[in-house]
Amino acid sequence: MIYHAVHDKIYRRNSYGSLSMKRVNLLDYFELAESLQSAKRSLQGDNAKVGSIFFGVMTLPPKLEAFIGNDNGFGTCKRAGNELLGCINEWISSNVYIDGKFSAEKFDEEMFSYQWSDISRKIDSFRSVFEAECHDVDIYSVGQIAIYKTQALVSDGAGIIPEEFRRDVSEAALSEFNSAGKCLAFDLPTACGFHALRGLELVIDDYLTAFGLNTSKLKSWNDYIQAAKKLIESNDAPNRPSPKVAAMLDRMRELDRNPLMHPRDTLDILGADQLYKLAAITVGEMVRDARRLKQSVPVSQLAADSGEALLPVS
Repeated sequence: MIYHAVHDKIYRRNSYGSLSMKRVNLLDYFELAESLQSAKRSLQGDNAKVGSIFFGVMTLPPKLEAFIGNDNGFGTCKRAGNELLGCINEWISSNVYIDGKFSAEKFDEEMFSYQWSDISRKIDSFRSVFEAECHDVDIYSVGQIAIYKTQALVSDGAGIIPEEFRRDVSEAALSEFNSAGKCLAFDLPTACGFHALRGLELVIDDYLTAFGLNTSKLKSWNDYIQAAKKLIESNDAPNRPSPKVAAMLDRMRELDRNPLMHPRDTLDILGADQLYKLAAITVGEMVRDARRLKQSVPVSQLAADSGEALLPVS
């Protein structure tokens, strides 16, 4: 998979909602080059019929419009492309239309090279500027990570959570998993871990709220887990979280979350992949457990529905 990007800005800018990378469809550039070549061939010689020239250049305008309108990292050559586009459109308007209406009757008219020389010169100009600018546009090829397709990681990192659970997870949490997928795809493993754990923490909050806990004063994972354990051990609580979920969260807190918060601890790709998957598995367990309370209602909705019935933390 190939992307326009400045590699060290991919994560930082995306974290603030500004997309700094864009997938490159190489077929678009290939087809644009073919159209340029076809147009150039049709303009060779000293004379030609209007129809021959028209069919030689007619595929260029839509491809130039797409290229110019695309946020693809090119700048100067877009101006040259705009001039070429205007020149072709003007020629078509003057030689293929009669009173503003398309007319095939003019196709058999003979023309001489001076009548289309501007198009030929502007094709050469566009190709030269485009070739020069290609040296300065940042394009990166991103290979497959583990078993994931790169496109899936970049466009739908939350897909690591099974669909049957994903519909019960808040948009904010899914957004964090999407960011985790992008970071994994672009070789930012520690950032991937951060986002996966942030997404998991959002689900933890909804999960515990769904069981009636007031989470407003909980400031750390340890607070969450101790509150969950206290509720599990309570004989008065009408609904209690699963001890299995509490144990999974406590294990991640001690072995994954806390070490990663230390500036000297980092993840490699394999470690990030494992944490990314483990966070998704834990989300699934929380969703499954919360469904015992109210079937087919999202965890985030259960949290909202709890309202004034929230139990105090202490």
